[in-house]
Amino acid sequence: MDLSLLPHITPLPDHPSVEATTRPRRYGLKARMSLGVAAVVMAATLTIATVALQLVKNRMQASISAEEMASVTNIAEAIDEKFASRRTLLQTFGDSIETQGFKDATQIQPFLEKHPPLKQAFDNVAVIDLNGNLVANLNGSQQIGAVNLKDRDYFLRTIATKVGVVSQPYRNRINGLAQVAITEPLFDSTGQVRFVMSGAVNLQDRNILGSLADVKFGHSGYLFIATTDGTVVDHPLTARILHNVGEYGSDKAETRLVSTGFEGSTYGIDETGRPALFAFKHIRQTDWVVGAMYPQDEAFASIKAIERGTWIGALILGLAAGALALVVVRRQLNPLGELHEHMRFAQSRPAGLEGPARPRSYANDEIGDLSRTFDQLITERRRVEQSLAHSEAQVRTIADNIPALVSHVDASLHYTFTNAHVRGVLQGDALVGKSMPDARGAADFALVEPYYRRALAGETCIVEKAGDAARGHGDRTFKAHYIPDIDAQGVVRGVFAMTFDVTEEVNMRRALAQQERRLRDVTDNMPALVGYFDRELNCHYGNSRARQMAQLGDGPMIGVTLRSSLGDSVYEQIAPHLPEVMAGKPVHFPVRAPLRDKQGHFQVNIVPDCNVQGEVLGFYLMSFNITTRMETELRLAESELRLRSISDNMPALITYIDRSENITFINAASGDWFGQTPSKILGRHFRDVAGTEVYEQRKPMLARALAGERVEFETSTQSPGHDRVTQVIYVPDTRADGVTHGIFSLALDITRLKVVERQLFELARIDTLTGLPNRLAFNEYLPAAVARARQDGASIALMFLDVDRFKAINDTLGHAHGDAVLVEYARRLQANVRGTDMVARLAGDEFVLVMEDIGSPDAIATVAAKIVEQINAPPFMVEGAHIEVSTSIGIAYQRARDAAISAAELLARADAALYNAKAAGRNRYAFFFPDGPGVGGIVEVNRDSRSGELPR
Repeated sequence: MDLSLLPHITPLPDHPSVEATTRPRRYGLKARMSLGVAAVVMAATLTIATVALQLVKNRMQASISAEEMASVTNIAEAIDEKFASRRTLLQTFGDSIETQGFKDATQIQPFLEKHPPLKQAFDNVAVIDLNGNLVANLNGSQQIGAVNLKDRDYFLRTIATKVGVVSQPYRNRINGLAQVAITEPLFDSTGQVRFVMSGAVNLQDRNILGSLADVKFGHSGYLFIATTDGTVVDHPLTARILHNVGEYGSDKAETRLVSTGFEGSTYGIDETGRPALFAFKHIRQTDWVVGAMYPQDEAFASIKAIERGTWIGALILGLAAGALALVVVRRQLNPLGELHEHMRFAQSRPAGLEGPARPRSYANDEIGDLSRTFDQLITERRRVEQSLAHSEAQVRTIADNIPALVSHVDASLHYTFTNAHVRGVLQGDALVGKSMPDARGAADFALVEPYYRRALAGETCIVEKAGDAARGHGDRTFKAHYIPDIDAQGVVRGVFAMTFDVTEEVNMRRALAQQERRLRDVTDNMPALVGYFDRELNCHYGNSRARQMAQLGDGPMIGVTLRSSLGDSVYEQIAPHLPEVMAGKPVHFPVRAPLRDKQGHFQVNIVPDCNVQGEVLGFYLMSFNITTRMETELRLAESELRLRSISDNMPALITYIDRSENITFINAASGDWFGQTPSKILGRHFRDVAGTEVYEQRKPMLARALAGERVEFETSTQSPGHDRVTQVIYVPDTRADGVTHGIFSLALDITRLKVVERQLFELARIDTLTGLPNRLAFNEYLPAAVARARQDGASIALMFLDVDRFKAINDTLGHAHGDAVLVEYARRLQANVRGTDMVARLAGDEFVLVMEDIGSPDAIATVAAKIVEQINAPPFMVEGAHIEVSTSIGIAYQRARDAAISAAELLARADAALYNAKAAGRNRYAFFFPDGPGVGGIVEVNRDSRSGELPR
């Protein structure tokens, strides 16, 4: 007998001590392991039985659920067919009524009574006129004229949609029955709805389910039908029909699934509190749901019997397997003592020794494998410790080379990590462990302490601040991020701090603000009201005159609309022209508005703002005060002398053309317009003065004006010395006798206005420094170019370029020299590309080049190499100084046969290639091919190795 299985008993001394009497009883390892394995085997046996039983149970439950769902689906399809057949019957009968062509509604009742078989499908069939009055009734004519259904939803929907509908359940006003109506419109010969025919189905007659109502699920399961809003349509308890399911205490989740559109099977509790299996299926013809309730105790009765038998068998099997495992394990544990001794010896060795603990042989079994594994783990642990030390050194190297100040402090504001930049700024190599006030000084710490306190409270803080002149970076701007270090339990353990140099970003914002100020200076000095509105008529810009008129001052434009800025009276005059503007057409027209206690006249010009694709983004509105001009026109008839004195001093060409189209009046502007004095023009035909081509163009407008219509249009005219854009107004001279005796013609030179319009449009898309298209123009152009390449099956290339070490040029020579370098760089770049290529400046020293239909990558490489060479030599000459400039280029090439990509993806690829070129040493170009070699598909091509074949 193996005594190791017995409790370990220590013999009592002759005189028992307290230690001997209180020592706990100890069992041997074999006893513990044997009993444990026996318990595990028995538990595993029971677990396997449980899992197998659960799998069988789940499959049987799924099978029962699927069978119930299949039954509900078949019933729903059968009800669909019943409604479809009734609708077909009603449509056929409606066609027969339309074919009869009854002139009088009273003729429908006798015709309806000749079709009693309709009672087999409907409880009643009725015909209703458009006023909701009953004009024919299958159940008799007693209710004709006495019933009005104008308020019924199904009646209104049928007339509105001209299509038959199936109504929601309702209660009949005459007999009180719960019904549902199927309707069909009856049309007259012109295709208009003349009557509505309704077929009623009695819900309490169970005529919806018919024989399907006898389908049972177990002994007490049943079918029911309800609308999605919870109204009962059909139920074994007919008293519930037309009531809501919530009225009977059914506030369970499975009953609410009816209103959510759920289809399928689910488990839940019925209204009596019993667990049940529910199934739901929608009826296509109506907004109803067929549901089935199957009590779980009936559905799964056979499963419970199987479960009991399985548990008894599993228990017997588990006991037998446990006893057998107890015997086997006892014999396998003898080698463990030797292994235990070996492990104690190995762990007691000095940490620096390598190799196995001591020379020994390993048994060819699991214990031997365990011994070998233990020795290997000891060796691996020492190796990992060394690797962790190396990894920590690598992390510190990475942090030291990040272009930012990176540090970490604990909750007591003591440094736990600093990179090289922080140590350089604070001039200390041993900062870890020091408190921030001691390391930074009290004054410097006071500036940042509030942000650290907020971060320790769990708030992420981002602060932008100017540099410290005392430390040599007073002209720089920095952005600091203070991020709380939160552990898994949500406790803030410290703060990560990262500070970046954002000087270039700040300078860019300032440049954009300066460009906006220039635009405002131009528009503020125009003799007009100028504003910009988006498609929703919200105001985004207004010049000083416009703000003064709208009483806005210099405040923000938030909430300012076209109506609120101009007033209701002026807006009503402008509104009819807005659809034409939104279609992309410029318009101009006069408006009237109060002006200094009198009626003022204004010329309004609206120019749509379109992108490259022709989409209207908004519009510019310009208004000129033409009150004086209009008043002068109205006084023409009063005095020829006064007309002459006024008109000769007006900046417009004024003429009077009689009915024979002869010019009988012209002001002194004729000298500028035609190079002739008025005396040489008067009495001549309009064709002889303006020329045959102009006359043929104006002839239709002259005819309309002579017919009494005021005509206004724009045209381009040529006069000695220059071309001009003219706005012409023909005002008919209609006198008291009602006859048009001639035409007052007013021609305004709006050439400068058109130039200003064009300048405003171009100013928003041109980089003011280099004269190249800016980011806005590029963002509009690139998607269109990509779309053209995809449509034409052509290739396209995008180059992303920047000036190498441009920041150093700015920092050492100043921004004026940097701007001069950018201007010369743009000139050389344009000089080395095709006239059809698009060159744009994005921001700072970043440029892009779009080349459409470029051919092979070799051709692109040739262009890129030429650009790199031309930028290198000769050196840039700026204010007498030679500046060595080089460039790096990233190229994204899209072949015609490749899968289509977006403009954003093409730009991202070029940016990635530029980064690769920078990393390779600058002054070169690099390609990005998605299927090429290299990381991320980037293939670099040095500027001196263009002969190498590029990937295809």
